[in-house]
Amino acid sequence: MQVNTTQLKNKQRIYIGGNHGANKIFDICTHVLLSIKKSVDFYRYGEANLLTDSPIVIIKGAEELVDKQASFHSFEPHILLIHRVKEDLPNGYSSFEQYVSEIEKLADNLPKSGSLIYFEDDDVAILLGKKEREDVRAFSYTALEGEKTVDGFKITTTAGPIFLTINNDKFLKHAAGAKALLNRLGVTDDEFFKALKSFN
Repeated sequence: MQVNTTQLKNKQRIYIGGNHGANKIFDICTHVLLSIKKSVDFYRYGEANLLTDSPIVIIKGAEELVDKQASFHSFEPHILLIHRVKEDLPNGYSSFEQYVSEIEKLADNLPKSGSLIYFEDDDVAILLGKKEREDVRAFSYTALEGEKTVDGFKITTTAGPIFLTINNDKFLKHAAGAKALLNRLGVTDDEFFKALKSFN
């Protein structure tokens, strides 16, 4: 599928990459940003997307390989988040090494003053995140502090614990990725955790 980026060219483009966790991180970011009423567009690859005049767009999807090139290159992101990269390959790839190479190329093509956000507990993400790139800032994250409960999670914050009913064992990791990304957009920890209370 070809990506029409005409409507995105004048926006700050943020791409959530990797083949594990990206959907969940996108969903958490969407919930928080809508909750705090921050002007941001959301773009899901392969879907009809309603875009506004917002200067920022968060993009999910486009890991597949088309004509020997990963679709995500068309977005030319300013900020890239890499969560987990695992060996269940997106469509079109013949090897895991080929998939990793395309993600590395995406990271290497970040513009000057761009940002790379990566998950420290994933072998591929940390490998790509620690690679030196001229004028690209790198930010790492690990799982939020908290513990599993009978029906969800207890999350530790400076303002006290938050209890969430969530059926997702990796939620603390996904939420940490969303928080790291949103911090780059000026969302404070207080705003993030207040909005997170109503996520389900």
